[in-house]
Amino acid sequence: MNEHGFVKSVHRHLPNDTFKWKIHDTYTGGVPDAMYAGPAGILFVEYKYTKLPKKPTTQIKLGLSALQLDWLDKMHLYNVLTGVIIGSPLGGIILTDKDWYKDLFLQEFEHGLDAREISAWIYSAVNKR
Repeated sequence: MNEHGFVKSVHRHLPNDTFKWKIHDTYTGGVPDAMYAGPAGILFVEYKYTKLPKKPTTQIKLGLSALQLDWLDKMHLYNVLTGVIIGSPLGGIILTDKDWYKDLFLQEFEHGLDAREISAWIYSAVNKR
């Protein structure tokens, strides 16, 4: 699987009443991959897909650019819900509240979420007050 396939698998499980926009902006660097909206608010998500290292002590690099970090940090400062969702062969993890700066290792993915669980989190974030 790759990032595109991972995002599609997550979107496939989102209920139809959740607004979703797969953003493709070639003019503005750093814009997150997707925006979701519902009665409780708006959520911006940057998606990444990674192969996992064999050694549990190897740090996993997210590959977020300086522009992506700036965008996520600015929206977080403005109290807009933001997240980085990382997919892997073991499942996905969701990083919020600037957790995209913490060091990640293999153990973070031991209980990875499947696409249905990630979709449920997105739905809850934009629909539950």
